[in-house]
This record gives sequence, structure tokens and C-alpha cells, in this order.
Amino acid sequence: MVVAMIVACEVGFWVLIALGLLSRYALRRRRLSNVFLYGTPLLEVILLVVAVVDLRGGATAGARHGIAALYIGITVMFGHRAIRWVDQRVGYHFLGGPLPWRPPRRGMDRVGYEVVEFARTVGAMAIAGALLGLLILVTGDTDRTKALTGFFGALGAITAISLVISVVGAFEAFGKPPKPKPAPRRLRDRAPV
Repeated sequence: MVVAMIVACEVGFWVLIALGLLSRYALRRRRLSNVFLYGTPLLEVILLVVAVVDLRGGATAGARHGIAALYIGITVMFGHRAIRWVDQRVGYHFLGGPLPWRPPRRGMDRVGYEVVEFARTVGAMAIAGALLGLLILVTGDTDRTKALTGFFGALGAITAISLVISVVGAFEAFGKPPKPKPAPRRLRDRAPV
């Protein structure tokens, strides 16, 4: 049941984004668009409730509960950025909007960007860890929550990988300058194949 809810929440996340963008750009209904886009956090609440109900109903905690906590943490910290990323690209490619924002490629701006990205990952893992702790506490049975306790190592590994990626990105900021990339062509201007 929890795995199905994780999949449903991920699908629902993108469906709400699509409905929000459709409302904003095709129907020109900004308030309705905001309702859809700001409704995405409700999916995380539903997923958390399902995980708690599953564990309180006597289920033994497994990787599915750990993945649910991880999914919620990542969505809370990175979901808004995903929405903004899609919104900028739809606006640019189909509506003549400005060029989408790109992360800085060089200098201290790039270092700052990498620090913020790492901080977001730490925040996501902290939220996931807190939710794992909550699930363990709610279950109240250490025998049934051993898998959740072991999931803390995965959160640490993800944080360590993110740190390595951020450090490498920060060092690249002062390396050989990358070749300039041309602005992407708008999808609506591309010739049909």
C-alpha cells in the first residue's frame, strides 16, 4: 500500500504541476493555477498519514516506509524548485518568455550555488530523518522498526555523496573556463521532423 502511494504521490505531483501550468498559461487563471501548484504539499501529508496508518495497523517497517520518508524530505526541499524549473521552461519554449535561469558556472557565485545545493540536501535528509524517527516512535516496537533504524545509514550516504558533488562543483568553478553554450532554441521555433 505504501509503495503504491509513493508512486501515486509522484504521479500526482506532476499532474498537479501540469494542471497548474495549463491553468496559468492556457486558461489565464492565475489563482486556479496557484491552487494546483500549492496543493502539491498535500500529497506529502497524505503519504505520511498512509505510512503511519500502515505501521499502526501492525505492518512491519520496511524499505518502503524509509523511501516514503526520503521522498517527503526531498519533495519538501526540492519540490518548489522543480515547479519553478518546469514553469520557466514552459514559459520560454511556448510563450516567448525570458531565457530560463541557469546555475552559475564560474567563480564565487558557483561556490555559493553549490553550498546552497548541499544545504538543501542536508535539509531534505534532516526532514527524512525526523520522519523516520516519528515513524519509529509511532510504531513503538523496536522489532518492527529495525529496517527504519538501518535507513539512517542511507541518509548519511546520500548526504556524503551530495557533499562530494558540491565540493567537485566548487573546484570546477575555478578551473578551465567551459566553452560558452548557445541559448537553447525555443521548441515552438524548431522545424518539424
